[in-house]
Amino acid sequence: MPDYFSDLNEGQFQAASCETHCLTIAAPGSGKTKMLSAKASYLLSQNKTVTAVTFTRDSALELRDRIVKQAGIDVMSRLLVGTFHSIDLLMAFPGKAKSAMGSKILRHSRSSLSQSWVIVKEGNRRSAVARAFDAAAVPGLELDDATALIEGIKSGQVAPKCYEEELLVKTYTDVLERHGVIDFQDILLKTNEGIKDGRISTLRTDYLLLDEYQDTDLPQLTWTMHHAKTGSIITAVGDDDQSIYGFRRALGFGGMLSFENDLRATRVVLGLNYRSHSEVLEPSAKLIAVNLNRMDKALVSNKGPGGATAWERFASRKLEAIACAQTIKTSLEEKQSVGVLARTNKRLDEIETQCIALEIPYSRSAGGSVLKTREMSVFMSALSCMTRSSAKDTDELLAWCGVDEQDLTALYQTFGDGLFDVARKRTDIGKAPIKDATKLLVAKLAKSFSDWKAFIRTGGSSMVVDGVVQLLGSYTEDKYSKKMLEIVAGVLTPPINENVPLNKAQEHFECRLNTIRAAMERPKTKEDEAGKPVVLMTAHGSKGLEFDMVWIVGAEEDTFPDKASSVQEERRLFYVAMTRARKHLWISASGKLDVSRFVFESGVPRVPDGTFQTYDGDH
Repeated sequence: MPDYFSDLNEGQFQAASCETHCLTIAAPGSGKTKMLSAKASYLLSQNKTVTAVTFTRDSALELRDRIVKQAGIDVMSRLLVGTFHSIDLLMAFPGKAKSAMGSKILRHSRSSLSQSWVIVKEGNRRSAVARAFDAAAVPGLELDDATALIEGIKSGQVAPKCYEEELLVKTYTDVLERHGVIDFQDILLKTNEGIKDGRISTLRTDYLLLDEYQDTDLPQLTWTMHHAKTGSIITAVGDDDQSIYGFRRALGFGGMLSFENDLRATRVVLGLNYRSHSEVLEPSAKLIAVNLNRMDKALVSNKGPGGATAWERFASRKLEAIACAQTIKTSLEEKQSVGVLARTNKRLDEIETQCIALEIPYSRSAGGSVLKTREMSVFMSALSCMTRSSAKDTDELLAWCGVDEQDLTALYQTFGDGLFDVARKRTDIGKAPIKDATKLLVAKLAKSFSDWKAFIRTGGSSMVVDGVVQLLGSYTEDKYSKKMLEIVAGVLTPPINENVPLNKAQEHFECRLNTIRAAMERPKTKEDEAGKPVVLMTAHGSKGLEFDMVWIVGAEEDTFPDKASSVQEERRLFYVAMTRARKHLWISASGKLDVSRFVFESGVPRVPDGTFQTYDGDH
């Protein structure tokens, strides 16, 4: 039998060989995936069933592949690996499993659910949030914070403070219910409800391995305890110092402590870091030690000295971006991978501009693709109303145009999927219990759609796209939204040199829409970033990644830390950003704001004079 533990250090061995409930505190770069793979492989060799749960699809695939490589393909029927959401879907509908993976676990699963769950597309979800936000008018609430409030109230972690907050959640859930869809949080909530009332059984798995446990919220903690009660032995792996999703209600330190105390779990610490040189790790450890309410852990660099860390301040964001891009250029010449990290996605705009100017190949992550915006979603709904009949598309379009929920419900109940089909046939909609303004709008849209369909048939789809831009733009005063509509139009407008026979024009247009719909629905994977050695992303987005060189931009007070967030969580976020670096770490600030306190708490030295041009006119 292979010795699965022979290549583990002492801490990894303790965690991998523990056969009772175990809380493994895994510092950055400490080889937790290696430990989990070894543990799973060993347990499978003992004829046990093992389920491993991660937070991302990519992490699940990586862990699954590692386990199968170590333990052999024959273990697949006793191994189940996936995200909380994918595994909950299998629990709710075990008959829909598409592979042999976990078949000996899932064959014992029981579920009385018969109606499949349809998951809302991200653009439609954002639209539903915006509509609920407009309808509820919660005092003091910003649209960007509406999703967190909705999910907090739905999960039971947040109590509504007023009637408007209750209306926010009700309107949102009503929209989704009317469309026959649920969101990703509903997968967890409905599974837990099913377990509680007996409609869904827990997984019959001997061992349950949970990765990134600091990121669990209350529904995921509840799910964990359901499985502990039915006999699964659980290993939870996480790092409270890397708990950076408080806005998503992640339990962090409290959740890990609850797991340890409630299950009387054995605590194991993985503190040996295989990623970073000591010049990077030591200031990172010094920074995070300032935080309160954290689990003790000693961080040690396995690589030892050999790296470099420094910070600098620039008079402007442009000078900061120039210095960053020039340093990136040098790093690429040395065949290094680079991550440029910021507190917000917008803070990366200047960096991207300089990368373009210097012809640096890069990818920009986080902040959301154009394909995921509400503007793209409603634009596609408008175009779809001309090519296919869908109540969901008409519902979203009319909501953008200011039709209230009462009229939308009445239109759906009266006409179902055929609203614009009915209007085009000039069927009288006067009897519908809707406002006169809504009747006029429907008539206006029906006329436009009729004209635009003729344009599509004769190869004038670009004019149709222009028309939709003007239509949608007339119903928003938001400058960003208007700009995004123009960007979306650029995605949808056919190339100038594209020659399509007139008799194929409509077919070609519909094919183009279907291609874009497929792209909107396609999940993003690591392969999307392949071949791009430079990644621009937020600190939140960098979690789980590593680069030879990291440059953190925007290290200023009120920026990083963000003045609206908990300083302790912001410090954890800065710590996560710092520990993405293997060898070189640069930190920069610009403008008139004070340099971030985190720079001084970490003890990172300042760049020697003359290294960069920090003021206009300097050389």
